[in-house]
Amino acid sequence: MLAVEAQGISKLYGSKAGVQDLSMEVKQGEVFGFIGPNGAGKSTTIRMMMQLLRPTEGSLHVLGEELNREKPELRRRIGYLPSEITLYPQMTGKQAIELTGKAYGLKPQQTPALEYAERLQWNPDQKIKSYSLGNRKKLGIILALLHRPELLILDEPTSGLDPLMQRELFNMLRELNQSEGMTVFFSTHVLSEVEKVCERVAFIKDGRLLRVNRLEELSLGGTHRVAVQFQSPGDARELYNLTMLDPAVQFDGVHHHLEASGTQLSALLVRLAELPLADLEIRRPTIEELFMNDYRAAEKEGETV
Repeated sequence: MLAVEAQGISKLYGSKAGVQDLSMEVKQGEVFGFIGPNGAGKSTTIRMMMQLLRPTEGSLHVLGEELNREKPELRRRIGYLPSEITLYPQMTGKQAIELTGKAYGLKPQQTPALEYAERLQWNPDQKIKSYSLGNRKKLGIILALLHRPELLILDEPTSGLDPLMQRELFNMLRELNQSEGMTVFFSTHVLSEVEKVCERVAFIKDGRLLRVNRLEELSLGGTHRVAVQFQSPGDARELYNLTMLDPAVQFDGVHHHLEASGTQLSALLVRLAELPLADLEIRRPTIEELFMNDYRAAEKEGETV
C-alpha cells in the first residue's frame, strides 16, 4: 500500500491554479522530500492531503483511503506540522500537550512528549504567548508526533530552529523512520535539508511537478562541476580552446567554472595536468543546483510555449 497516491490532482482558485495535474506516489516507510520555492504549491498539496482542501480535479489517496469525503478517522493516523502554527496563547506548552493528547485518548505519560521536549531543549511550563518562533515550532513538532502517527507531514519544519535543533530534528526523523517505519513527507524550500534525511525527492514549480528522483540518482549523475584557478592568467586561454566543453566556461574573477562529464572530464584532466594550476575543485552538483537547472528549464519552456 502507498502512503500517498496522487493522480492528476489540480486545485483551482477561480482561474488561478494552485496545483496543476500533479501525480506522485509516496511509499510507506520512506522519507520523501517535497521541494520548491515559496508559492510553488507545496502547502496547497499538503492541505489537500490533510482534507483541509479538496482537489478540483484528479484523485488522491492517503494511507489507502480515497479522499472523496470527510474522513476524521484518517486524520488520527497522520501527524501534521503546518508551516505556521496557531495555538492558544494563554495555555502553557504542557496544557497544549494535555489537550492534544485527550483528542487521541492519551495521557501525557502515555506519549513521548517529555522525551522530545528534553531532546529539543524545550520548556513545557512557559505560556505559549511567551514562546519564540523556534519554541512554537518545537511544540508543533511534539504535537505532531504525540500519537506516533503512521504518516508524518512536515511543512517547512526547520524554520525558526537553530542549527543544533535542526540536527536533532533530523536525528529524530531518522530514528522514527528506521525503528517504527514511520513515513515522513518533508516539505521545504531549503534544498540542502533533503540531503540529510530524504530517500526520494520531488521538485515542484508553479504548481507543476518537475521531477521525482532517488537521492542517489541525483548525487551520482554524470555531470561534474569543475573550478580551475591558474598560476598565470594567460594560461586560462588553453581552457577556453577546449571546444568539447558545453556550456561555455564562466569566470568569476578568480576561478574558471565549467561543467564536464564522461570523456569530457577525462580529456579535461589530461589537458589540465599539463598546465600550472593554483587550485582545482571537482565535485558533484548539489540538489540546489539540480533544482535550479530544472527551474530555469521550466521557465524557458514556459517562455517558448
